[in-house]
Amino acid sequence: MSKLLLKWDNFGYQNSEIRTALVFGINAENVIIVLQNDEVLALGTNQIYCLGTGVEGEVKELKRIENLCGQRIEGFEFTGVGCLFCLFAICESGSVFSWGGNGYGQLGLGTTGYTQVPTKILGCLEQKKVVQVACGGDHTLALTSEGEVYAFGRNANGELGLGTTDRHFLPQRVGGLLDGKIVTSVACQMDSSLALLRSGQICAWGSNLRGKLGLPSTSVQECSPCMVLGLEGVVIYKIVCGIRFTLALSDDGKIYSWGDNFRGYLGNGTTKIVKRPAIISQEMGRVKDIAATQNLSHPCAAINEKNHVYCWGSCNDQIVEKPMLTSFSSFDEVYVDASPPITYHRFQSKNTNYGRKMKGSVIERFQRAFDNPETTDFAFIVEGKKIHVHKNLLTVGSDVFKNLFLGNWKDSHQKELIVEDHSYDAFYAFLKYFYTDEIDHEIPPELVLDLYSVAHFYQVTDLLDECEKILKSGLSVQIAAAVYEKAILFGAKDLCEFCMKFCKEHLLEVLENFDSDDCKREFILEVYRRAANQKKN
Repeated sequence: MSKLLLKWDNFGYQNSEIRTALVFGINAENVIIVLQNDEVLALGTNQIYCLGTGVEGEVKELKRIENLCGQRIEGFEFTGVGCLFCLFAICESGSVFSWGGNGYGQLGLGTTGYTQVPTKILGCLEQKKVVQVACGGDHTLALTSEGEVYAFGRNANGELGLGTTDRHFLPQRVGGLLDGKIVTSVACQMDSSLALLRSGQICAWGSNLRGKLGLPSTSVQECSPCMVLGLEGVVIYKIVCGIRFTLALSDDGKIYSWGDNFRGYLGNGTTKIVKRPAIISQEMGRVKDIAATQNLSHPCAAINEKNHVYCWGSCNDQIVEKPMLTSFSSFDEVYVDASPPITYHRFQSKNTNYGRKMKGSVIERFQRAFDNPETTDFAFIVEGKKIHVHKNLLTVGSDVFKNLFLGNWKDSHQKELIVEDHSYDAFYAFLKYFYTDEIDHEIPPELVLDLYSVAHFYQVTDLLDECEKILKSGLSVQIAAAVYEKAILFGAKDLCEFCMKFCKEHLLEVLENFDSDDCKREFILEVYRRAANQKKN
């Protein structure tokens, strides 16, 4: 937990009781904390209702933020100038709540003017799972689990990327060059926007004064996404923005920078403007993470593969034009020491599975090795098709495979095994999980059910947990009975209760989809019994 919380002695809580926290304000005077029990509390000067408690003026003792309690908040994003802040809370479910300053509709609520309490963003995002929010000066970007970008707020320079300069108070999907592409992260300058594609390319739009977008155009603004040039052959892994500049980290650990540089933010040893992406000092070695904020008084920072932290730009009122080795051990320490101090959390959901891994990483090498007949030593045959694997890797991840390959199995010397109880697609996804540690969250629910069965048979508990999360997030009346049946079979009590609660809340829809299937009939009867017992009690 951030050292900033020591100012309040953690409010009497143990570190283990605080799940996450946000500290912000002119002098770090505002605090929001999320407890492990899902309570959300706040205190501070509360400028323009920025704490979301609905109370005007200073909040001197911890007060519940009623609308956020019980919402499983995973992280926060905020922006602010002076005492005017707008804030976003991202939930585990993918819902987003916003509150605070809203003069240009940047909260995405369909209104303007201050919003005193956290309010869920609806419109186009109501049925979407948001995995990241990025804030500009007066505009906002939201990235969904499908890799789509939605924008809202001020648009005087085309920063919403919608082809016009009309402002929008509700989320609007950004199309144009982004159509048909998957975006893995977004970032905002004060009045510009950037999106990182799964291909490792970057798109940018909005104000292009001083060439800060890195585009070939000499126009002062671009109202639709354009491809950033000068990075041909480079795969970008992460992007972050300052107020008028961008840093991009490549998958081989190099930092590229461009834009305004009046305080040395670009780390290239000068304060000159750079209109095209250029590599900054490589004395840091291979870099694994980068950081920046939109506060003019904050430094830029990077962590290399040896976990050394470097800073440059505006460092405690000094201009540092090249990366300087520091004694910090994390970005949180960097920004605790900055002025004003803040907690540094550029939130992005852990459920985002489409992001690229560092080139040459262990996981990427495993990914390339999966189902490669040239390097593997065993094959499963499912529905007449072969899936090639490494026996040693499977034995590490499953005791069932360990007994199969290293035990007294009479055919352990065989090179192939026919699998008859599972579909090819489910078994392929199951084996691929050993190599990637990921599941495609967009696979059909019927396939997830089969994958759930495979994971249970082979006793891969972490995959079971992932399947349960996907089944919960995508549960529908059409598959609720089948999910409930699996949950009963596997003793998954939490998933059973989730199915029951879901069907009680959607009972009319369940009845409309009722048929003669015995499983569904028994399930609906159980829903009725539970509902009747609750009324009696």
